[in-house]
Amino acid sequence: CIDVCALGSYKISTMKLINILIVGLLQQNTTTALQLPSSTEITRRTAVSNLIASSTAAVASSLIYPQSAMADELTVSSNAITLNSQNKKAFPLASFGLQIYNDDTAYKLTLTALEVGYRNFFASVLAGNQKGFARAIKDSGIPRDELYICGTVLSNRVNGEEAAYKKTAQGCLENMQAFSAGNIDKLDMIMLDYPGPNDESVRGQWKAFEEMKTNNLVDDLAVSNFSPAQLDAILVNPSATKPTLNQLPFSVAFHPRDILEYNAKRGVHVQSWSPLSRVLGRYGTDLASIGKNYGKSAAQVGLRWIVQSGASFCTQSKSKSHFEEDLKVFDFELTSEEMKRIAQLAA
Repeated sequence: CIDVCALGSYKISTMKLINILIVGLLQQNTTTALQLPSSTEITRRTAVSNLIASSTAAVASSLIYPQSAMADELTVSSNAITLNSQNKKAFPLASFGLQIYNDDTAYKLTLTALEVGYRNFFASVLAGNQKGFARAIKDSGIPRDELYICGTVLSNRVNGEEAAYKKTAQGCLENMQAFSAGNIDKLDMIMLDYPGPNDESVRGQWKAFEEMKTNNLVDDLAVSNFSPAQLDAILVNPSATKPTLNQLPFSVAFHPRDILEYNAKRGVHVQSWSPLSRVLGRYGTDLASIGKNYGKSAAQVGLRWIVQSGASFCTQSKSKSHFEEDLKVFDFELTSEEMKRIAQLAA
């Protein structure tokens, strides 16, 4: 999912409504699908106006200290995991998520991220710059097998299994066409940006993804902004390929009740698509105070909290120094008391 309010800066934007919208929906009785309005352009304003009424009550739900099976398996230096697909290629816990800017900017930022050490990349179709990203991958000279690359498909506006299948299959093809600008002929992951409006539509979306995997164009299949019920729309079929990852809003500022648990119960890893949004402006002083014990910044403490909770994160920086800062979260470990203290900040 694209966090268009972050745009790579640690300065918190006043345009926060889409984050509140999505996390609110995920905290509801999760039979309601997260569906963007049927319009030709995705904007925060149209999304909010369509769904804000159903989100308001949910946002007030309590926040608790998250528990995750994966958190117990992590060591202080762990910077990658194996997903449920048992893909031989490890999944780095720190990812660079391209945001909405042109291909030239995407090209430059991707080269910067590669230089700093990023090897996991989230190149969403919503950002509109997959070609620029792909060209940077090609020109970097870094072997393809050292990189983990995720593309996305937006097909949530169509209703019904067959229509969703066709729209998603078209999106898969468009991803491969865009990435071919960098001679990328296979992806490590493909992700649904949003679930369809009902179970039948979700299954149609997933059918197209499974077909892409069968055709050896991708290894891992993933989702974004899926509730437990929407995950189960896929998993009700025992022969279905299990989603490896669910990209969600998860942070010090917002960690809804059971968000890690419902995914872990289904063997699905959680990646935060907005790890620092609304965090530093509200809790920066507290996080910086903890960070002094380790020579770390407030941002690093916030990201480390996510990792130790059992999730991973997708950074959105435009600054080389921030890229470097975000990667330096695997050489220290917060105490259990510090983890609880941080979790309680948003309570």
